[in-house]
Amino acid sequence: YDSWGVAVIDKKLHVHKTTGAIGDLAKLRTLPKSNTGIGHTRWATHGGVTNVNAHPHFSSDESFVLAQNGIVQNYQELKEKLTKKGHKFVSETDTEVIVRLIEDELKRTKTLRVAVERAFKKLTGRNTIIILENSKVPHIIAVRNGSPLVVGKGDKEIFIASDTLSFSDKTDKVYMLDNYDLVELNGKGPQFFNVQTGEEIKKRATKLDSKIEEIGKEGYDHYMLKEITEQKNTILEASSYEESDFKDIVTAIKKASTIYTLGAGGASFAAEQVSYYLRDIAGLRAINIKPYDINSYVHLFKKNDLLIAISQSGETADTIEAIELAKERGVKIASAVNMLGSTITRISDYQFLSRSGPEICVISTKSGSAQVTFGYLLAMTYIGKHKQAKKDLKGLSSDLEKFFNKKQLTQIRNLAKTLAKKEHLYLLGRGQNFEPAIVGALNIKEASYLHAEGFSAGELKHGVIALISKGTYVIAFVSNDEEKGEMLNAIAEVKARGAKVIGIAEENNNLFDEFVKMPSKNNPAGAITNIIPCQLFGYYIAVARGHNPDKPRNLAKSVTVK
Repeated sequence: YDSWGVAVIDKKLHVHKTTGAIGDLAKLRTLPKSNTGIGHTRWATHGGVTNVNAHPHFSSDESFVLAQNGIVQNYQELKEKLTKKGHKFVSETDTEVIVRLIEDELKRTKTLRVAVERAFKKLTGRNTIIILENSKVPHIIAVRNGSPLVVGKGDKEIFIASDTLSFSDKTDKVYMLDNYDLVELNGKGPQFFNVQTGEEIKKRATKLDSKIEEIGKEGYDHYMLKEITEQKNTILEASSYEESDFKDIVTAIKKASTIYTLGAGGASFAAEQVSYYLRDIAGLRAINIKPYDINSYVHLFKKNDLLIAISQSGETADTIEAIELAKERGVKIASAVNMLGSTITRISDYQFLSRSGPEICVISTKSGSAQVTFGYLLAMTYIGKHKQAKKDLKGLSSDLEKFFNKKQLTQIRNLAKTLAKKEHLYLLGRGQNFEPAIVGALNIKEASYLHAEGFSAGELKHGVIALISKGTYVIAFVSNDEEKGEMLNAIAEVKARGAKVIGIAEENNNLFDEFVKMPSKNNPAGAITNIIPCQLFGYYIAVARGHNPDKPRNLAKSVTVK
């Protein structure tokens, strides 16, 4: 995130907001002690990264502050109308339009909740807002549309947040809000209302599986390295489903003419690997689609087709919108997400939890492995090989236990120091290792800002080889499978142009300048862990370049706006 802010009440509203990452909490000590407050982290969409544009935003009379997650699509039209009415704007944000709109509605009603409802109905786009009013009794109003909103109720405290992780160490009692739900805290509650009707509604609390204790780095310098090494446990957890758990989705697959997989960002590559397994192992017609390209696929959808949505947060805006379009056309929805009670799980016909545990680093590592593990288990279960799949996955976990040793990590760290000085890096893979090459490049550029691109080795002669010159570094994935010969041919071609080749392989080859051992050997599920050396490269290159891999610039963990 690029800026953040906090507001608290002590006789009046006090706000502290600034640019940059959350770090210097000493500045917050200038705020008075309070038992009521709101906070916000901003990822700029409308207006530059400035203190003025950071949230929360004051009302003109400083009677309330407001923070928003989303985009007001009709903000220019609304701003023009409000300006003509005499309202003054101090920021460049679309968020301030909501503040002025509520102020305008307060001229016609003395009730803040009614003013908020009326203003909210004039907004277009996906928006979630929270308002803190200066009053004798702590008064907070929050409304959801599109972007996620949850309420946690403890013994003596109430939390309102974008996801349960932010308060899961305090309570396991959660209310999941749907679109156009409003929650009000006004000395009692929480109370829930429907924005469109204004009527009070009843909400039933959901109990989380268990409270998540405070999450620490446990001796690691960064969460990214901790989460990479946790994958030996992640794979076991993600593969703990029994064969009976897949009964309904297997039936749905048999009824479908086409299986679609769907995900955004890192989850897109996990979805592609799931699609690969469904084709290669189960012999199914499986197509991976990008959520932002779904309009070109809509006319292909048939009733009872199955769409498998992959998401870490379960709140990805592009993915949710694509699911809604598919559902309108009779497509059944399955999902593999990491957040219980998230929007995607609630709109799915078949829900599976990734079981990767909390992932703090912005870059997806263990969550991606969990998602692909689900895909492998599903494909193998479909052809009646559930027990074999679990054996394969248990083998991966055991091999990872051996892989994460000091010698291995030192080798990768030393190679990363060399790569950190380069401008470009190219990754090649085929078959099961195509997606590891693509997502490996993504992990490296996200963490370190080194320009890294992944390609199919089959594309080499069709243009990619023009990028290769003397001293260019290439990472090549070579498994002991039917693609090995073609991969070695591709490596010989880039070597002939002067490339330096790092082979991530099951065994060494004299074509490699450097050899990094794949975590697992002769395991049909090996692609799940073949990506891990690249995750480590991304981490160590970032550290060598002086970057914080946990919080890459311009990126957010969950993209809840379009």
